[in-house]
Amino acid sequence: MDEKKLFNKMSLKSAVFEEVNLECAVFSQTNMLCTAIVEANLDESRIEDCSMKKAQFRNAAMREVTFQDVDMQNTVYSNANLRGLVFKHSNMQGASFTHLGMNQTVFESCSFENAQFNSCEMEGAMIDGIPVAELLAAYQKANKS
Repeated sequence: MDEKKLFNKMSLKSAVFEEVNLECAVFSQTNMLCTAIVEANLDESRIEDCSMKKAQFRNAAMREVTFQDVDMQNTVYSNANLRGLVFKHSNMQGASFTHLGMNQTVFESCSFENAQFNSCEMEGAMIDGIPVAELLAAYQKANKS
């Protein structure tokens, strides 16, 4: 059985983690400002009550991840699989979502002021319990000339 290691009230500012196994790691009340997560597997992770302002998620596997009460202002998500991701009570103002698989993604009580979604596959995705496909269809219908 793996021994648990506790990193409490310490600074790992500017640390670089390469080829590190963080399986079943818990991040709670953590400052992850400007963190870059590149080509990482975060599948089934849980990130709660953290600051991730200006974080970057590129080429990452993020299936069935839960973000709850996370400040994700100006966060960038690109070329990642976000299938089954759950965002709850998170500030996503100014976030950018580009070239993503977002099937079955759920956004619950999130702030998206100035957020952008570009080239995202969102089949089955929901915002506040409303399927994104229905929201887009209603918008297109209302804006037909």
